[in-house]
Amino acid sequence: MNSQATTKPTSSKAERTKSAILAAAENHFSRLGFAATRLEDIADELGMTRAALFYYFKDKQMLYDAMIADAFGTLTNILLELIDATDRSIAERLEQAVGAWVDAVVSRPNLARLIMRFVADGIDQPAMRIFTGNEQIPAKFFQLFQEGRQSGELKPLHDDPLHAASAILGTTVFYVSALAALLPNHFEPLDPEQVAVHRREALHSARRLLGINKIE
Repeated sequence: MNSQATTKPTSSKAERTKSAILAAAENHFSRLGFAATRLEDIADELGMTRAALFYYFKDKQMLYDAMIADAFGTLTNILLELIDATDRSIAERLEQAVGAWVDAVVSRPNLARLIMRFVADGIDQPAMRIFTGNEQIPAKFFQLFQEGRQSGELKPLHDDPLHAASAILGTTVFYVSALAALLPNHFEPLDPEQVAVHRREALHSARRLLGINKIE
């Protein structure tokens, strides 16, 4: 009885407020990076006091960690599920993971911007990685890569899978976050037709780098 009286249920309003804080934090951190982002600015944008924001997140590190988990958590789970889908061939799993990566970054451009800020900030960045459960994804990808080589299903251009991973991941991050700023003419990377072309090219590059003999 007493435990029920002292337990404070999470209200739908509190959940909506927390989601709004995470969304605002994602925008600020993706534009400014960790060091330059101020909690006061996030609170002001939401019409909150700094103290009210601290009710949900006790400091900037905690907010950043929660924002990263929220931003990348779904993508991480999707990639792990696809990589672990043993009812499909290695080539199918890798292709579907590439497609899921492109779809996720295009549909949520802040993911690309967060990665770029994460890299650019260097030593100013908090001591954590981008993906929650991040240690699983590269390990599983490398294992799948080696299994594909041994079985002959993959005939990669390079023995080290880091080359393929770098090209596949980096291309979409650059495409979404930086390409438009570097081109002299107006370019909309998120235009559906442009996205479709990029997705096809990403899959084509992945197949070439990984040695998957398949024509789309």
